[in-house]
Amino acid sequence: MDYHTENRRKSKPKLYKRRWFQIVLILFFVPIIISSFYGLSILKTKHAKAQTFDLEAITKLEVPSRIYDRHGVEIGQIKIEDRRPIALDKVPYHVIQALTAVEDSRFLEHQGVDFIGIARAVILNLKAKRITQGASTITQQLAKQCYSELKSVRNIDNKIIEAFLANRIEQNFTKSEILEHYLNRIYFGSGYFGIESAARGYFGKSTSEINILEAATICGLIKNPSRLSPKNNIDQSTKARNHVLNRMHAEEMITEKELLEFKKIPIELVKSTADQNSYVQEMVRLQALNIVGLEKAGRGGMKIHTTIDNETQKASIQSLLRNLTKAESHKDFKHLSYSKYQERASIPKSLSLPSGQNSGPDYLQGALIMIENRTGAIVALVGGRNFKHSQFNRAIQSKRPSGTAFKPFVYATAFETGEFFPGSILNDAPIDNRSVAIGGNTGILGEWGSESETVSYQGNITVREALRNSKNAATVRLGKKIGRQKVVDLVRRAGINSSIDDYDKSFLGSSSTSLEELCRAFSIFPNKGQNLESVYLISSIENSSGDSIYKETKPKRNKALSTAAAYQVHSCLKDSLSKGTGKMAFEKYGLRDKSAAGKTGTAYNFTDQWFIGYNSSVTCGVWAGFDKPKMIYRGAFSKDTVLPVWVDAINTSLNTFPPEPITMPDSVTTIEICLKSGLRATDSCYEETAGKEEGTRKIERVTYKEIVDKKMGFNEYCSFHSNGLNSVRHPIIGALQNNASVQPVNISTEAVLLGSPTVLGETDPYSSLEPILRAKAVNDEEKPLKATAVTPNIMNNNKSSIFISPPEKIQIPDID
Repeated sequence: MDYHTENRRKSKPKLYKRRWFQIVLILFFVPIIISSFYGLSILKTKHAKAQTFDLEAITKLEVPSRIYDRHGVEIGQIKIEDRRPIALDKVPYHVIQALTAVEDSRFLEHQGVDFIGIARAVILNLKAKRITQGASTITQQLAKQCYSELKSVRNIDNKIIEAFLANRIEQNFTKSEILEHYLNRIYFGSGYFGIESAARGYFGKSTSEINILEAATICGLIKNPSRLSPKNNIDQSTKARNHVLNRMHAEEMITEKELLEFKKIPIELVKSTADQNSYVQEMVRLQALNIVGLEKAGRGGMKIHTTIDNETQKASIQSLLRNLTKAESHKDFKHLSYSKYQERASIPKSLSLPSGQNSGPDYLQGALIMIENRTGAIVALVGGRNFKHSQFNRAIQSKRPSGTAFKPFVYATAFETGEFFPGSILNDAPIDNRSVAIGGNTGILGEWGSESETVSYQGNITVREALRNSKNAATVRLGKKIGRQKVVDLVRRAGINSSIDDYDKSFLGSSSTSLEELCRAFSIFPNKGQNLESVYLISSIENSSGDSIYKETKPKRNKALSTAAAYQVHSCLKDSLSKGTGKMAFEKYGLRDKSAAGKTGTAYNFTDQWFIGYNSSVTCGVWAGFDKPKMIYRGAFSKDTVLPVWVDAINTSLNTFPPEPITMPDSVTTIEICLKSGLRATDSCYEETAGKEEGTRKIERVTYKEIVDKKMGFNEYCSFHSNGLNSVRHPIIGALQNNASVQPVNISTEAVLLGSPTVLGETDPYSSLEPILRAKAVNDEEKPLKATAVTPNIMNNNKSSIFISPPEKIQIPDID
């Protein structure tokens, strides 16, 4: 062997000294070192970023503002998130067990980040070749929920910040505090934020009352609240619940036997009820936004006090739904019903009609509003049958022809002129439709306002009868006499700002107005002619500290109508409700308020139905019809559909708003009117009629009392009975003498009448104001009244009586 060769082999450099190895080593370690330093710098940056988050956000919950009725009953919320905070000491232990078992079984052991849990999740996910488990702890989830920048963007940078932030949270809050904040903040699906809202929403009970199964169901939703909500997918929700039960069993929280039994029990949710106050809530929300702004209204935890009476509100909603459903069951109703629309809306979108053919709720709609007469406060409000189907508030936003409900303003205008009073005579006879032009220009005007399919004309009738029975032709004739512009001026003063048709058909309510406007305008009658400039719903607002930040100023009231005219219309509308078109309120629907008054309203061709009525305390209006006007069915009258709704609302309101009689003002008086002539009665206004027993006759006074404005110069007295016209029956005394036929005497001259009322004392000794019966048939059972000496007891006062000696008897000589 060559010595030099062997020596060269022995002197071969070691591997680490070889250049290529050193180069490889440098290429391997330098990136690692650089990456390490870079990673450490990144971690340091993320750690510094985590220190910048304000931990006070952990304790600040987005609590909605709550809405209360006038009695302090909660009726809704203005919310971005439906949340009801609850203290941890009111949360059952099995809820904590279910939560930690499924979300963070090592919650009590780690300091915000569970490294063991991360390793376990990595191994399980690698085995499954997909992500089956996460490793975020309860504290990390809380950190993510509290800060929008961590919640909105999910990447590795934010996960690192989240981990550092979780550790910081653990250092500043106790485990109990972290659990409480977590349970009150996390989303549980179906719009419920926080476990208390979820418990109430899904099971109708507080968190303190839920059992293990219900706790497992709620905690099983956290992974994917929207998809796993039992309201959306009961099968997936059941699987999620069972997974929680399996985890509880694995953590030895429940036994094998309990696990098997629990899995057999189906999820039972509380029956879902529609939010009946949705229209009120939306109206409050919009008004609150204008008052305090979006942020405070949605997140400020305010108490918003409204003028709503919750009992009246509930009764109104239930009655409206019930009676409109009844109307849809009428044999002549040919349209889509509410129940059919519900069925159609439940069809999956893939199977439903194209959007152009399935545009919205086209079933029969209705609305109601009740206001307090004194203040304009809204007592009840229903904007439609289902807020989810349509957010259009028909009580406020919709404008429809008011139909015959408009008539009282025509009569109020007539009374205001001083030329008419309830006893004035109108002609109730057919009228040519060319002068009104409702539904065409031919034929005669229809009489749908009488709320009856049978049409009858009565000739000369009083104004009171015309309004009480809602006579169309008589109303148009009255309107033509007083002039359309005067009626328009009155309704403007009353508060109706909608446009009025410039035609005579406006006397019958052809013009469109809102339910709120018409209801407010009607309030001038119980308010003695005073109008309400507006109505209001929010009475006051308090912030989260209980400090008042808003108080409503009551609307102004202005003179719209004289007290005399207002009371005259009221007296007619009271008759309308008791014996006119609205008499079914008492006869069929059980109205308990005898002082109430109101007016039915049916539009031409039965497209819209109204009833507006009031008592001394409140005024209430109800409407029914379609959003796209069309006939409900022929013969659909308001007395059958909306009147019972009005009665239910008024009856319920009596508990909170007890009415008082609407008294006659000093500006009016009552006078006696002859039924035949329509003029002021005289002592001659008597007529002979048949007695109760066969063959008997009696004389009755044919007059009635009527209300008249004291300023009205109505001094025309009846000449019908006093001038001996042929149509006046014979005096009964003459007919009793030998059954002789007495021929009527025609007198061409009129009776001499008083030019002014007689000046009388306190007791009216001569019966000048109220004439007494002059003659009466006497039968065997009755004895005629005889003169009686006047005594102090009869005179009924403390003054001494004047005794007059009777005259001497007249001696009549015997002419034979």
